Amino acid sequence: MSTMKIRFFSLVLAFLCGLTLAVFMSRPGAEAESQPPPKGLTFYTTGGATTPQMPFWKAVADSAIPELDNLDVHYWKNLDDLRGVVLAGRGDLWLGHIEGFAQAAMRGAPVRLLAVTGWRKFSILTNAPNIQTLEDLLQCPAGTELAVAPPQSPAIPIMRTMESFGLPRFVYVPHEPRQLMLESLQKPSILILTPEPMTTVLLGKIPGLHVVAQVEDLFGRFTGRVPLLPIAGIAINEQLARQRPELIHALQQALVNAGQELAEAPTKGLESLPEDFEQFMTRDIVRDSLKRDIILVRPARECREIITQYLSMVLPDDNQSAIHNLPDSFFGQ
Repeated sequence: MSTMKIRFFSLVLAFLCGLTLAVFMSRPGAEAESQPPPKGLTFYTTGGATTPQMPFWKAVADSAIPELDNLDVHYWKNLDDLRGVVLAGRGDLWLGHIEGFAQAAMRGAPVRLLAVTGWRKFSILTNAPNIQTLEDLLQCPAGTELAVAPPQSPAIPIMRTMESFGLPRFVYVPHEPRQLMLESLQKPSILILTPEPMTTVLLGKIPGLHVVAQVEDLFGRFTGRVPLLPIAGIAINEQLARQRPELIHALQQALVNAGQELAEAPTKGLESLPEDFEQFMTRDIVRDSLKRDIILVRPARECREIITQYLSMVLPDDNQSAIHNLPDSFFGQ
């Protein structure tokens, strides 16, 4: 084939390729197909929480509402990190401790509770041979040390509240989780107060360790109230809530529906957890933790009284007057 013919065919081929590309790009939606989907709402959560966020991920997996598609997910490191994020108004949705959200709101953070999703988290464990039952625990002398993780655990003020009802006056020794794990392996006898799923992790690693009592059950026994505490939940950025008021009801309904389904079959929630959750804990640990935990979702507006009672127990004295001044909007109303 002559050089002239080769050049001719090359020009024709280039023309046809260019024409094909032009036709493709002129099709409606062609540019959209070539671009990654836009990010949706920004969600801040933690890899250390199980049941409080399982209904959320179930709603995401079910595509319950369009706003939960293409989430931009971030993991906060500790409670101080979460407080900083909320105070700065970064993100659209947050998973965290109820008292942390309340303290942020008292300082002017744009935060509004959507739902309470964490109700039973804290266990008292020991490998001491002389403490096998709850009655044994209640016979501990005043001053007995109780190792607690994490250091800022709301379980400490809850336990102190029960001292006036007859609970022994323990000495609470705060620990970071890793520090507590090492100490538990080294000491032949230790008394521990931890939340799930850390309780499950410890039970699997420390010989002879067993659960003596659930803090929520102790609370119910000593106070005569329901053995549940509004410990954790999901909140929304106040600015987004004002811009999209219909989103509040939609999110609450999606969470409640997912919670009701998982309450009947808790292990189904394992299927909805994101893949990167495995970097924090295995699904086997989460499954085992469900033996001592529950899945329950209640809209914040239905929990104002119990939340206020809880905050009165866990917040410091200088926050007490501000508890009753929290606006209606903080409770998702």
